[in-house]
Amino acid sequence: MTKSFKTIWIVGASAGIGAALARKFHDEPTSDDQNIIISARNSDKLRDLATEMPGITPVSIDVTDLNAVKTALNTIEQQFGLPDLVVLAAGIYSPMKVSGFSAETIRSHIDTNYMGIVNCLEPLLARMRVRKSGEIAVVASVAGYRGLPNAAAYGPTKAALINLCETLHTELTGTGVLLRVINPGFVKTRLTDKNDFEMPYLLTPEQAANFMYRDLCKSNDFEIAFPPPFVRQLKLTRILPYGLFFKLMRKLVKT
Repeated sequence: MTKSFKTIWIVGASAGIGAALARKFHDEPTSDDQNIIISARNSDKLRDLATEMPGITPVSIDVTDLNAVKTALNTIEQQFGLPDLVVLAAGIYSPMKVSGFSAETIRSHIDTNYMGIVNCLEPLLARMRVRKSGEIAVVASVAGYRGLPNAAAYGPTKAALINLCETLHTELTGTGVLLRVINPGFVKTRLTDKNDFEMPYLLTPEQAANFMYRDLCKSNDFEIAFPPPFVRQLKLTRILPYGLFFKLMRKLVKT
């Protein structure tokens, strides 16, 4: 099975895996009349990417503003029609140790990583359900599988996204709308460059985009997770009893 997408909207595409995925679809289009729209807050970076990849349309938005999201979707729909595939990759990341526990930092992550995605889902789900077709892929993280050290601001938002997608996926059965979750491992970006620890199985944005492109185009599986060895290891921690899990986490913190 190889899918054909006429209109693709990637939100959070100014850098990192969002930009790399846009480039992948640009270089390997799935249809002859494919349209790619890229969105993020940084309009300058979006314009630079559109210059590098002719045919891509930049539409800047702040996902924390629901009205701005709806306006952007109206603009896209008027010009290209309702997207066939939407990848919601907008997000922020700041490592946070317990010594720097901050309600403000947590709130900023919730506003962008969780509510930003929710703001996109509200108009998309309503319109795709009316049309009875469309695919939405939400980028969460393997950090959402279980509580990990130094991720008190980031991890819970990704866990919430996974839970939300599980809930909506079930309720969307039979509507023609496919909702999926993407759970990457560590990807080298300006965000993960903040980490002061060794990141196992670290991928480049291009490698991450290859995983995403392949599964978006060739499967309907609910979860797209990578790299496989790291995913297997972290999924194993989900079935460990708390005693063993916390012992393992304390060892990681000391490393």
